[in-house]
Formats: sequence, structure tokens, C-alpha cells
Amino acid sequence: MTRAQEAAAANGRSGSFLRNRSLRGLTISQFLGAFNDNLYKQLVLLLAARVLFQGEDKQGIASTVFALPFVLFSGIAGNLSERVSKRSVIVVMKVAEMGVMLGAVAALYLSGWKHQWWFLLAVLFLMGTHSAFFGPSKYGIVPEIVERKGLLSANGVISMTTFLAIITGAAIAGPLLDHFPHALWIGGAAGVVLAAAGMAASLTIRPTPATRPELRVGWNPFGGLAGTVREMRADRRTFTVVISYSFFFFNGHVLQQAVNGMGVPQVLDLEADENWLISLLLVTLVTALMIGCMLAPVVGRRVPASRMIATGALVLVLAQATLVLVGPVVSRAAGGYLLAHAALAVAGFAAAFFVVPVVSFVQDAPEEGSKGKAFAVNNFFNFVFIFLAGGFYYLTSHLGILPTVAAAVAAALLGAYLFFMRRVVRAVRLGPG
Repeated sequence: MTRAQEAAAANGRSGSFLRNRSLRGLTISQFLGAFNDNLYKQLVLLLAARVLFQGEDKQGIASTVFALPFVLFSGIAGNLSERVSKRSVIVVMKVAEMGVMLGAVAALYLSGWKHQWWFLLAVLFLMGTHSAFFGPSKYGIVPEIVERKGLLSANGVISMTTFLAIITGAAIAGPLLDHFPHALWIGGAAGVVLAAAGMAASLTIRPTPATRPELRVGWNPFGGLAGTVREMRADRRTFTVVISYSFFFFNGHVLQQAVNGMGVPQVLDLEADENWLISLLLVTLVTALMIGCMLAPVVGRRVPASRMIATGALVLVLAQATLVLVGPVVSRAAGGYLLAHAALAVAGFAAAFFVVPVVSFVQDAPEEGSKGKAFAVNNFFNFVFIFLAGGFYYLTSHLGILPTVAAAVAAALLGAYLFFMRRVVRAVRLGPG
């Protein structure tokens, strides 16, 4: 260990998960919260795609409902994360998560009730609201508890464990629906327990001071965002990376809905009790993401961030384009299901090489006292694009466009934006300069 590493470990700001107690607490609380979000959201998406509406896929509605709070509250959340301690916001939001999961228990218990769909959506909206306030502090606190040199490693750990939460939530949702269609509340009950554990983990994060205690928190959802957007646009690199990250979220949420929709006869022709096969596809996607997140920091020590971003996006586009072959060209009987696994594995691995340097750059580039607000704007744009992803997928499914084609188009939009902004992307680097 170098002297710099020893000093970082001594003051608790190492980028190592094992050495930094605060980073451990943040990672564990984030993992448990992401698990709850993804288990409940995936259950709602599967119900919308395969159970509640015969012959219709209404995942797009659920996706837009989840994204709407981020559009409405990101500006307020960003100001709040600067006005008070980010650690305090994290702890309070973990307490709120327990209440949201109690609502999930009630919504999932009312199986067959004629208004269940609206109850499910109401809880999904509350879950999105919780996450909207949690996000700016969750990401903004990382530079406060981790030294600059450790940001790439810390974000690799946080990204990997976040994707692990996604994979486990997705993996459990399908079998839970297959085997306990009238007892889905069990998943919500487990979520209450996990939310309590996440709250306990958040208490181990060391107290952090408010970075701008004089900042006024306005309740206009968009009031503070306009000024921060203007500030960010002054740095073309930062603004370009934020928008590219939002295209990544657009693509990711279209892809998740597309995978859930691949059970249709024209693609994989899955039976009603084969939701577990959809879960396995998502497991493959997110497992590859996790592996990529572990390797990206190692590669990032030798390869410029700009090259990682461009290469990751290019491979992601090609992988999702391959999904179009599943069904029309390669049927399930001819190996289409295996081809889908292979394409999603490549897509997930490539996505990690895009997302890890992007998140690290957005954390590193803004000045002190502006990181929380910058992540609020980042969250705002991300979820505007997620909101649009829900509308995009709903439109394509309504028009009879295959889900795999929708996924290919979404990836192509990300690739087109990066190609258009390629000169700016080439200037992206981590650290001074």
C-alpha cells in the first residue's frame, strides 16, 4: 500500500469497501433499497405485461408513473441535499422506505380487487418519490466520504452492488408470480424487513456537514433546476455526459420492458407459468453488468474514460440490435432463447464500461457545494428520459412493434447522440483537467 493509500485508509476516505465504514454503510443501504425498488417494480411490470390486461402490455404506464416523481421533485431534492447533511437525508429516506413497503404489502395483498392496478401504481409513485429524494444525497455524498483517487473504485462497488440488487429483485419476481400469484404480499413483507436493515446500515455512515446551509429550498419543482442547468451547460463536457447518461437510462428502461415483453408468441412464445424464464434473461443481463463493473475500474487505470464510454456504447448498440433476430429469424425451438441470453450478456458487460466512467465523471467534475445540485439535475434528466421510455414503449407496443425492435431503436438513439457529440466525448477525462 502506498503512503497516499495508507493516509486515505487512516482517515476513513479510502475507496475500498472493506476499509471505509461509511462507504460500506452507504453501499449496503443502497443495495437493500434498490432490491426493494426492483422487486416491487418488476412485479408490477410483469402484472402489466402478462396478467392484468389480456392481450395488452401496459408496462409503459407503470414506467412513467415511477419516473414522474423524479421529474417533479429532483430540483427540490437537490437543493435539500446541499441545505442539510446528505447523511441525514439518507437516514430519513430509509425510514420513509419502510412506510412505502408497508403500502406495497397492502397493494399486493389485494389480488383480484378491481382497483388493484391503481393501488399498485399509487405505491409505485410513492416509491419513485422516495428514490427521487434519496438519489442526490446518495450519489452526492460519495465524494465527501471517499477521496478523489478512490472514486472510480467506490463507484465500481456501488454500481456492482446496485446491479446485484437489480438481479436478485428481478430473479425473485418471476418465480414469485409463478408460484404465489395470490400471495405476492410476501415479497412486500420481506421488503419492510429489508428497509429496516437498510436504515440501520445508513446509521453507520459518518456524519457529514451541510455544504450550503444558507441555501434556500424552494418548493417550485423546476425553480432551482433552471439555474443549475445553466451552470452545467457552461461546462459542455459535463452537460454532454449527463445527457448521454440519460439516454443510457432511456435505453435501459426500454430494454427491461422489452425483455418482459419477449414472452409474446412472435418472439419467445412463453407459457403463462414461465415468468421465471424472463427472470433468467434479466439475471443474465445484470450479472454481465456486475462483472463489467468489477473490471471497469481496472481497465480505467489504463484506458481513457472517453474511450471506455465510446466503446461500451458501440458494443451495447450492436448487442441490442442482435435481439431483433430472436423470434422472426431464430425461433425459440432453434435456439432463440439462448441467443437472447448471449445478446443480453454482451449488452450488460458493455453497459458497465459506459456507466462507471460516466458516473465518476459527473461526481468529479462539479465544484464543491454544487455536487448535490448537479446530481439532482442529472436525476431530473435521467427520469425525464425514463418517463419518455415508458411512453415510447407503450406507443411501440400499441402499434404492434416487437419489443426486440423497440430495444434496438432505443440503443441506436444512445449511439446516435454519442456519435453526434463525439468531439466533446473525446475530451472527457477523470481527475484534474
